[in-house]
Amino acid sequence: MKPFLFIITLLLLCTMTYQKTAEAETGGHINYTCDLKNNVFQAGESASYTIYYNWTAAWMKAGTVDFSLKNETVNGRSSLHAVANGKTARAFDWFYKVRDRYETYIEPTTLRPLKFLRDVNEGGYTIQHLYTFYPEKNQVLINYHKTKGKTKLQNKTVNIPTCSQDLLSAVYYSRCIDYSGMKVGDVVNMDVFLDGEIYPIYLKYKGKENIKTDFGTFRCTKFAPLLLESNAFKGGEDMVIYTTDDANRLPIYVESALSVGYVKAYLNNYSGLKHPLTSKIK
Repeated sequence: MKPFLFIITLLLLCTMTYQKTAEAETGGHINYTCDLKNNVFQAGESASYTIYYNWTAAWMKAGTVDFSLKNETVNGRSSLHAVANGKTARAFDWFYKVRDRYETYIEPTTLRPLKFLRDVNEGGYTIQHLYTFYPEKNQVLINYHKTKGKTKLQNKTVNIPTCSQDLLSAVYYSRCIDYSGMKVGDVVNMDVFLDGEIYPIYLKYKGKENIKTDFGTFRCTKFAPLLLESNAFKGGEDMVIYTTDDANRLPIYVESALSVGYVKAYLNNYSGLKHPLTSKIK
């Protein structure tokens, strides 16, 4: 088992580990909408996270993930260009070196993706994906899928559900959902296009909790992605995501049990937030 395969997807809601599945067994269901407005993040925002892994008794720094946002034009349209870069710590590179990069171009008004790029190198195994989204047609063009430099699929158009997201745009979209009226146990449904097909995401609202960080203690909103068992994750609700309980809804802390060991991620740096961090207690 190679836990570093999942460093990036830990903070990207772990959608790579999802399978098509039935609806959650408990709680109400809230289908997301294309009508959300972004008053949460802005161009210039950046956030960095440190990943720790525990196999036996000691916690070890396993890697980092950095997120950034800027204004950019793609295919003649204004967009928010989001980038996520992940890598293993130098001490782990000898064991399993990871250098992952994800990019998405998000339409600012509808928050729907316009373009998605994936360029990963995990233990020498490389994958490159390029998708062009046509949200008005509910279609996506798979420009190419490459594995180890060889083209496996290209120039294929796929129909997708309305409001579908890519792996990275889903993270920013979910921050714009108004959770104030949700009850503990309620589930938010979302569709993500990845690896040439649609995967449903289920996020269960778990209430609120205070989380202590290097930046102080924060009031947080708590969620659990509903995972199926895989070669990395145990399945169920073993993963928990904490975001600031303020207008930024910034991810602060993530934790999850793995099939072997345990992993957690802490926010270690941020800048360019749209709003003050009013959730900070002390």
